[in-house]
Amino acid sequence: MSTAQYTLASAAGEKLQDGSADVEVAAGALVLAPSGESVLRIPFGSIAAVSEPEPFTVRITLAGGDVIELSRLGVMRTQLLAELRDGRGDDAAAAAGAVGEAEVFSAEVVSSDAGAGAGPGPAEVRVYDDALLVTAAAGTERIGFSFVRAVDTRDYVITVEVAGRAPLILTRLGRRTAELADLLALRLREARGRTATFLGSLLPGLDPMALHAAAGLLRDGAAVPSGALDGIHPDLAGTLLRLATLPDRRDAVGGLARRAELAIGFRQLVSVRRPAVGATPWRDRAATPHIGEHESPGGSFRPGLAGMLAAGVMSGGPAAFGSGSGFGFGFGEGYGAFGAYWGFRALGAGMNARATRPMAPRSDVTRGLLTPATEDLRALAVAGDSPTVLAFALGQGPGQVVYEVLNLPEPVTCVFPGELAAVNRALDDAGFRAEALTPTVRIPHDADWADRIAAVLGG
Repeated sequence: MSTAQYTLASAAGEKLQDGSADVEVAAGALVLAPSGESVLRIPFGSIAAVSEPEPFTVRITLAGGDVIELSRLGVMRTQLLAELRDGRGDDAAAAAGAVGEAEVFSAEVVSSDAGAGAGPGPAEVRVYDDALLVTAAAGTERIGFSFVRAVDTRDYVITVEVAGRAPLILTRLGRRTAELADLLALRLREARGRTATFLGSLLPGLDPMALHAAAGLLRDGAAVPSGALDGIHPDLAGTLLRLATLPDRRDAVGGLARRAELAIGFRQLVSVRRPAVGATPWRDRAATPHIGEHESPGGSFRPGLAGMLAAGVMSGGPAAFGSGSGFGFGFGEGYGAFGAYWGFRALGAGMNARATRPMAPRSDVTRGLLTPATEDLRALAVAGDSPTVLAFALGQGPGQVVYEVLNLPEPVTCVFPGELAAVNRALDDAGFRAEALTPTVRIPHDADWADRIAAVLGG
């Protein structure tokens, strides 16, 4: 928590409040506690933009247009900006249904789609199992890997080509440019591999080449028209519908398919990435520590000039005391060979038992076993009480698109305005949470469902 001066203004620029307040980020919200006023709690989802219009001033623009300006934060300004960035990123990931744990990068958005929320400027780039999330001052945009056509790296600039929109261009990544490019390539390859494995388990009898072609179309979150699927193998679309649809929903989906050509899709709901397990730190279990006893054996002479002179005298070497003759101290002329011995002893060599390092037993080198990180592809399932893959269908009507969940007990069928490809992209960006897109019509699964669907589809 920190103290700041705040100004609260309306969307029209009218000042509503100002003064001193305690500011903190807690429990998924920005909390502003003015002196003598009620506490203002702003969820991250209600924050439209965060910027610094002038030095040491933080401006927070709310979704409704109201503005909060904070100043005199001191050294806590950087921490507040970081907490708001991380909190908004986590909230956006949850809203978009991002799968897995994020790898985070700091970058500059040079160019992006005109209708996307991030916009040019400094941004936080998060790479998940299924998507790329870019959070900038103006907002957050999600790019699903299923709609990424290519990733190009040149001169420390990463260009992400995306179907149906302008490319995303990132720069100012520094030495992490290659790291981000390699990670994107890896995640794209892994996502396509999961699709192929899932379809292989769902359609074990399908020819390998047909399976390869189907996996290329049925990318995670992308709806494929039934005609395109039947072009790969006769009745492939009908087989997928039978396998993926709840038993009590099959008649209704069959009626929907007779009124419009359905596009069928699958979307992974949870991460199947499993962390490494079984690692234990290495420990030498046999050798006991000998702290302070590992120094090399010392010589018998004192260090410094006095020791050097004493060693010279004992070795009988020349110039012991500035004279040309040596002093052997009783060794005499026949003991000149001992001079080398005393010289080595002066340097710390020789038989010096009291300074010898004690012997240690041979180490028992025992290391822990490690199961590396992997993906549990067997966990990808479209059936059961808690499927890990969402099965859905889209039907195109005159200016409207019907969205039907196949393998979950959804209470209603949602209808959205627009064309099928655009609605598919919007659903993917929203994590296939239909309520986030405010459908124009909700049709309950009751006795009138067939008649109302016929009205939407034009007969």
